[in-house]
Amino acid sequence: MGRKTTAVLGAFAAFGALTLGAATASAAPGEHPLSVDQIPNAGITVGSNGISGGFVASVLASGTEPGVTQFSLDTTPTEACATNLKGARVGLSWTNKTTGASGSKVFDACTDGRPADGAAVETGAGQIQFTTTIIGQNDQSFTVVPGSGSFTR
Repeated sequence: MGRKTTAVLGAFAAFGALTLGAATASAAPGEHPLSVDQIPNAGITVGSNGISGGFVASVLASGTEPGVTQFSLDTTPTEACATNLKGARVGLSWTNKTTGASGSKVFDACTDGRPADGAAVETGAGQIQFTTTIIGQNDQSFTVVPGSGSFTR
């Protein structure tokens, strides 16, 4: 795989993510969904024959109990967990702009071919800002555009 091919595909993934603009995502039913304004992760995946595909992944957030936020990944294409993102993890860094609290967490992106349940994080109440990146297994996926966003709890 040449540098030119990688650069072109990386630029394509970045352009696709940026043209999506700020996306708003909500959480799974049964939880208190939070409106998340964000730019989703975008990247490429690599297989034994070179570049095998691409992905766009938004973060879903929901309030599960006071001060606790459940983060998970929502992927496009929807079958990415069975193919491109199988075995990948999500690196999350967050800051509560209201209280000054901050932290980081790494969690599985997918389980059994579908988005994983994610991770419960004690963010507290306030204005939460975050960044995310997809961490591939054995260098199998590469984030071209890291995700970023915010929401209020």
